[in-house]
Amino acid sequence: MRNKTYKPMFILGLVAVVAVTLYMTYWLIGIDVITIGQLERGLTRRSSRVVAMIIVALSMSITGLTFQTMTQNRILTPSVIGFDSTFVLSQTLIVFIFGSQTDLISNPYYNFILTSTLMVLTSMLLYGFILRKGKNNLALLLLVGLVFRTLMSSLTSFLNRVIDPDDFLVVQSRTLASLTNMNTDILWTLALPIMVVVVIFMFRDLKYYDVMNLGEDQAKSLGVDYLGIQNRSLIWIAILISVSTALVGPLMFLGLITVNLAREILKKDNHKPLFILASLIGVVFLVLGQFILQVLELNTSLSVLINLIGGIYMIYILMRKDKKS
Repeated sequence: MRNKTYKPMFILGLVAVVAVTLYMTYWLIGIDVITIGQLERGLTRRSSRVVAMIIVALSMSITGLTFQTMTQNRILTPSVIGFDSTFVLSQTLIVFIFGSQTDLISNPYYNFILTSTLMVLTSMLLYGFILRKGKNNLALLLLVGLVFRTLMSSLTSFLNRVIDPDDFLVVQSRTLASLTNMNTDILWTLALPIMVVVVIFMFRDLKYYDVMNLGEDQAKSLGVDYLGIQNRSLIWIAILISVSTALVGPLMFLGLITVNLAREILKKDNHKPLFILASLIGVVFLVLGQFILQVLELNTSLSVLINLIGGIYMIYILMRKDKKS
């Protein structure tokens, strides 16, 4: 049984190492002479991008896995029901109210703290209420998520139309998903430390998530503080989503793809191996995907392909679930 768990982890880990190596060194092919300064700048820039991709993969995987446990279904992830839309709306509101020259936009630390606070409050007030009232009602969760995602997107579009064109460009640069134009200002000082701390706390709760898989009543009967862990997890989820979105922009379906592929491979519900495997899948998906796009010189964004593949995969999961029922 352990071989069935460790073998795919080893294979994907090896693929991830190869993908990172190719991404880091491919640009050197064809260069006859390169100085130490050029090599250092190139490797530093690409290493920052790789670290950012790893942060995004870890964040989206553990948040998606945790949210699926709390909602008791394999379709919903935080991004699907609008967590990242909260980030986009908050950026637009800041520019609309204070202008693009405000420190809340130009200072990455102020911006991140304010945005994370807004996302935590939204997740606690809105999604905490939804989970308590209808966590086993998939139709309700999907409907509410769709309504609020549409509402926030419509409000964002309206504000984008009335703000100054220069301010609009600032908003677009901060909210469009891009794996080549990352916000590296917060990478080493905020994103990486926060991600490590939050993942450690969530990793310690994985044993409770295994029990929560049995259902709320069974988990409570086994001594699990179900509501407390759920509220705490919503805070961690909001923080990690804000970290991921602040780095590369909204990636709606990445968590859905990585977590469900991990479930398909392992055929088990233990959170620790699922989290590790889903994270490795995310790293391979992002790094190898970005490498392939650069090699083929395709004029498209990996985020567009992720949303396309994720949307098709979500439809496939829904259709398969409908056949089983």
